[in-house]
Amino acid sequence: MKQSDIFSLILVAGIGTLAAFLICNKLMGDPNMAKTEFKELKQAVTSDLQAPDAEVYNIMSLNPTIEVYVGDCVDIDQNGILDTAELVACGKKDASEVEGEGEDGSDEGSSDSEGE
Repeated sequence: MKQSDIFSLILVAGIGTLAAFLICNKLMGDPNMAKTEFKELKQAVTSDLQAPDAEVYNIMSLNPTIEVYVGDCVDIDQNGILDTAELVACGKKDASEVEGEGEDGSDEGSSDSEGE
């Protein structure tokens, strides 16, 4: 590039920057002269807690974060898991099946072991 080309580029960039600055200043105006208008509140804000509007908050709606069980089983303790006692209560498991199970769900007292 020649020296005149570099000078032309600097001149065009300077004029463009100055023009952009002046246009932005004209559009946005002086920040010291800016005014804000607002309306007064119709009623004062209180710290009272009110029940939510029934149209907005539906207490019977489904919560997608909770596991849903279809059928007779009810998660009594509402921990998201059907425990053995809850499965027995709804009829999915027999009480006789539960007696032989240990903590980890394996049959400790079964007589079906291969070593006999």
